[in-house]
Amino acid sequence: MVAGEVVGPATGGAGPLAGLGGPLAGRVGDYARASRSAATWRAYDADLRHFRGWCAQEGLGDLPASAVTVAGYIAALADAGYAPSTIRRRLAAISVAHQLAHAVNPTGAAEVSAVWNGIRRSRGVAPSRKAALDTSLLSRVVAGLDDAVLADVRDRALLLVGFAGCLRRSELVGLNTADLVETDDGLVVTVRRSKTDQEAAGAQVGLAYGSYRPTCPVRAWRGWVAAAAGAGVPLAGGPAFRGINRHGQVGAVRLYSGSVARIVQRRVAAAGLDPADFAGHSLRSGFATAAARAGVTDRSIMRQGRWRSAASLESYVRAGRLFDADNPSGRVGL
Repeated sequence: MVAGEVVGPATGGAGPLAGLGGPLAGRVGDYARASRSAATWRAYDADLRHFRGWCAQEGLGDLPASAVTVAGYIAALADAGYAPSTIRRRLAAISVAHQLAHAVNPTGAAEVSAVWNGIRRSRGVAPSRKAALDTSLLSRVVAGLDDAVLADVRDRALLLVGFAGCLRRSELVGLNTADLVETDDGLVVTVRRSKTDQEAAGAQVGLAYGSYRPTCPVRAWRGWVAAAAGAGVPLAGGPAFRGINRHGQVGAVRLYSGSVARIVQRRVAAAGLDPADFAGHSLRSGFATAAARAGVTDRSIMRQGRWRSAASLESYVRAGRLFDADNPSGRVGL
């Protein structure tokens, strides 16, 4: 793994930590690996293996690699049809690998920058986005859920809490029961760690009571807690959202991030929508779109979704404001 290269040999040898004792060198490595998420290290590892495989096939050195080698690699990726976002991530993996190996980093060289800029201009960098599951679509989806079926009760709570909290998939499945506290005003949800909060400073998000019982996130959460307890598995002290086996039994293990996408796709398909158009992120983008359409300010949407900048939010809210009161096409006398 790329992360392992940051520490070198724990003892002996000429590694960067050769002067430290084994236990201390190991702890340095632990903290260095914690600088990025495990998922990021796995992605870098896979990307670096691909790069090394390509270099071996072409008879080129991989670490350190020359700028010409890296330029040739990303050109080959573009010709093979890889998305610019994938090429960008592989450049990042190559860059990190060279930094950790204390080698000259070729990714910032003029040759690489020129090829990368050419790829962006010729291929574009717009990501392929899934459809937003806005309020009207989400209402249609949850209308088909049966409160007598345990999995349906869980999924109603998961979808509505995820939507109203503008939660990322990892944030949603990372919730513990203690992180959702019901008050007179609604649910106070504590997000202990997120993509933009790797230091786990934490944030609280308020989920107000809904106007309609079937789409109220507070009542949906309350219903899931009661249903799980009725099934003999009190949720207190453990994960908020758990697996349910084919016998209808609630497990002790929390759902995985990928489970959110599967649940969303299964439920939208049951509502007559194309599941290929949606993913787990559709809840978060759907909330931002619906809030923008309702005239909610960017500042409030950013606070709910914990975006750090208006620029990051812009792609989410643009669709919700295409036909707002300031749209000039409706004000030119046509």
